[in-house]
Amino acid sequence: MGLRNRFLYSHHSCFFVTTTCMNWLPLIAISNSYQLLLDSLLFSSNKYENAILGYVIMPNHIHLILYFKKKNLLSSFMRDFKKYTSVKIRQKLEQVGYDLNKLRTESGGFKIWQDRFDELYIRDRKHLEEKLDYIHTNPLQEHWCLAKRPEEYSYSSAFYYLKDTTHDAIVSHYFEFC
Repeated sequence: MGLRNRFLYSHHSCFFVTTTCMNWLPLIAISNSYQLLLDSLLFSSNKYENAILGYVIMPNHIHLILYFKKKNLLSSFMRDFKKYTSVKIRQKLEQVGYDLNKLRTESGGFKIWQDRFDELYIRDRKHLEEKLDYIHTNPLQEHWCLAKRPEEYSYSSAFYYLKDTTHDAIVSHYFEFC
């Protein structure tokens, strides 16, 4: 559930965030934009001085756990991330011949992402671990069947946590922050 009065949560630093492709279309998969999104997350994370504690990139949505080290800049982070990636995903969709009319707005532009993103502030370590488990098991859900075990799905922080490895330069372990 999104926080309608975001200013009330400006003192919080850790959030579970979800953003979804327009009309729940699998635009990430169609455009094969997984690596593009990972690169953009890393860039945005460095720009806004936040840590990515967990993530999963699904065919039509993304779940993140973000920790802002200095100041809560969640809205700016998501604005820039979605703005940049929407242009790049649209370009990739054009390259594969996708019918962009499905994404056309009344003003003549195109929409890749839903207007809003949803965030939930993380109350404590237990809450964070519940959300981390949720995002890591998301690809295993029956309607997705993208992997048999969380660590088998390539576009998730599950391998980092479950195999206790530092191969994933994008993830910071939550023990450092919570």
